[in-house]
Amino acid sequence: MFGEVGSVTVGGTPSTSIPEYWGGAIPWMASGDVHDRVIDDVPTRISGLGLRHSSAMMVDPPSVAVALAGQGRTRGTTAYVRCALCTNQSVALLKGYPGELDIEYLLHNLSFRYSELRSRSSGGGRAGLTKTILEQLPLPLPTSVPEQSKIAEVLSTMDRAIEQTEALIGKQRRIKTGLMQDLLTRGIDEHGNLRSIQTHEFKDSPLGRIPVEWDAMSLGCCGQWFSGGTPSKVIGRFWGGGVPWICPKDMKQFQLHQSIDTITADAVRAGARLMPAGTVLIVVRGMILAHTFPVGVSTTDVAFNQDVKAIVPGQRLMGRYLAYWLSSNSHQFLQFVTTATHGTKRFDMDELQAASIGVPMPDEQRLIVSILDEQHSLIERLSDLTAKLQAEKCGLMHDLLTGARRVTALLEQGKGASA
Repeated sequence: MFGEVGSVTVGGTPSTSIPEYWGGAIPWMASGDVHDRVIDDVPTRISGLGLRHSSAMMVDPPSVAVALAGQGRTRGTTAYVRCALCTNQSVALLKGYPGELDIEYLLHNLSFRYSELRSRSSGGGRAGLTKTILEQLPLPLPTSVPEQSKIAEVLSTMDRAIEQTEALIGKQRRIKTGLMQDLLTRGIDEHGNLRSIQTHEFKDSPLGRIPVEWDAMSLGCCGQWFSGGTPSKVIGRFWGGGVPWICPKDMKQFQLHQSIDTITADAVRAGARLMPAGTVLIVVRGMILAHTFPVGVSTTDVAFNQDVKAIVPGQRLMGRYLAYWLSSNSHQFLQFVTTATHGTKRFDMDELQAASIGVPMPDEQRLIVSILDEQHSLIERLSDLTAKLQAEKCGLMHDLLTGARRVTALLEQGKGASA
């Protein structure tokens, strides 16, 4: 059990009705802070007086924080604490006894057992972990601390690789956002350079100043708009086929080629609308419109439900160009979202279709799309790499933390190198 090789400290909260207990110099951690994963500081402070008049206790680093309670996925989440702090009653700080337990090994072990920790919670509907539950938590582990440390080192190396890749994805997404802003407002001249107001001519339009080579076109005139629908749920032969059926929940990706639910050719013959590859799809109804405007472009034939509109661009407009334009200007289009009497978010379609889009000549559209596609592909490759690393780490955690795979060979190599 963990209590045999380590200690558990649960915190407390000074009275919120006494201002003198708050705003001091002592870091005080709440359960939501665990989502930072590595804790070098926390935003909330209490005073020395608040510490003395509560059950909060200072714990020196390093320790592992475990959220005992909290909304959503918080309960059972762990974080590595590298600073001295105290916590509220919803966070426990775990430390290993010297010579018994490596603290980073404990971090990886508990992280791997997240679902188990949640299942051990007590309290029914307001389930929570307790000090006693953590102290009595079974903790099979190598008796050799060096072996624990080597396991932690291997897993931490994987963590760093994942974090570095995720940071690179964030950087490339910011680059893509900047590229979209530049390319979709200024475009590219005949020499392959971004236009600027210093060297090129611009003109007034409903969009503001746009290159003189561009036209301004309303979204309603940029192509044919189609509505979708839902095949009868009671007719089994309509469902589970090979035709993607796009709903708002499927539109987390820019390129749409698969969906959670699928329909059959029978459903299409019975009236489900099938759109060709290159169709632009947008969400026009649903609570998702409270904060984002999902846009995608199909890479295969797809059907779609009634909360989605499909746009087949006319001859003057590339589908992917239109999709990038809509995605880049999502903040503008969200101002056209209204709330129905029953609370559903939906677009005012008249306002949406009246909005304007800047349309370059076809060759320029293709060049803009090729640049954005290249950046999009780079982000997708990095995302695939992240998923691969995460899968590899999951497999390593299972093998190393259950003893199915040992690190004794690595320890022997280390001894040989130091001899």
